[in-house]
Amino acid sequence: ARRLRTMPSLSAPGTISKISVTPSVVLNVCDSYVRRGEAVDKVIGAVLGTATTTADGRVVVVARTSYAIPCHDRDGEMFVDVEFHKTMLGLHARVNPEERVVGWFSAGSVTPEARALVHEFFAKEALNGTPVHVMLDADFTGAGNGGEMLSASVGDTVLATTDRESGESRSAGVWFSEIECEVDLQQATKLGVEALRSASSAKDDDDVAGLAQTMGKLGKLLTDAQAYVDAVVRGERQGDAEVGRALSAALAGVPQLTKAQFDKVFGDSAEDVMMVRYLTNLTRTQLTLAEKLHTAALIV
Repeated sequence: ARRLRTMPSLSAPGTISKISVTPSVVLNVCDSYVRRGEAVDKVIGAVLGTATTTADGRVVVVARTSYAIPCHDRDGEMFVDVEFHKTMLGLHARVNPEERVVGWFSAGSVTPEARALVHEFFAKEALNGTPVHVMLDADFTGAGNGGEMLSASVGDTVLATTDRESGESRSAGVWFSEIECEVDLQQATKLGVEALRSASSAKDDDDVAGLAQTMGKLGKLLTDAQAYVDAVVRGERQGDAEVGRALSAALAGVPQLTKAQFDKVFGDSAEDVMMVRYLTNLTRTQLTLAEKLHTAALIV
């Protein structure tokens, strides 16, 4: 027989008031979601960092790093690779022992049942037993309606069922409350992101179209350099010694190859790329088989 009873909260409501997420965590979550398998509709992972207490007793969590944990659905149940999580956590503790598990992240469609059980799993390892759930709107569903791309919440176990024979308690529900979430973008980080955005190369779904667009940009740069040199030679523009040395170094770096030599070098490079791709696919297949055969899994 089982009975319902009130369980103490993992922490007092409102204790954690804010989480500050570094850009590396956001980029890692996005990268994990983009690199997920074709049949996978979500990714989860651990969030590590530190926590500080303010003068009024509130806790501010700083998320500094994260890593994805393999998971998959089978027969209506969710399996999480616990051994992978333990291994990654142990390796990270050797490098940054002061950083602990402060929560977990998710991107994609996570059911409320799976969310509650995964949250309780991380509650056993999180600081003060209260993990922060960081959610990324990877599908832009909420952002399109005026919502936030990144949000966070903390959960409290409110009810549990107890087996009188074994005395085991199992949660019957987790109540989530949203907290303040911000991305800690320093001035240097903002400048770096803007530089990457302005200098990023063309990326198209079609590799040939992307290469053509990149070559078009290169041709425009060469045209501008030629126009500058011609203007200096004709005396229409005063020359700059530093620009001249830079152009000379760039031209000196171009290999002097005949058409036959270029075709041979290009062919050898293409064969090398195909060999690397084959070995990569072979290694990925072996790792997948090893994961299914030798790793332990937690049913969620």
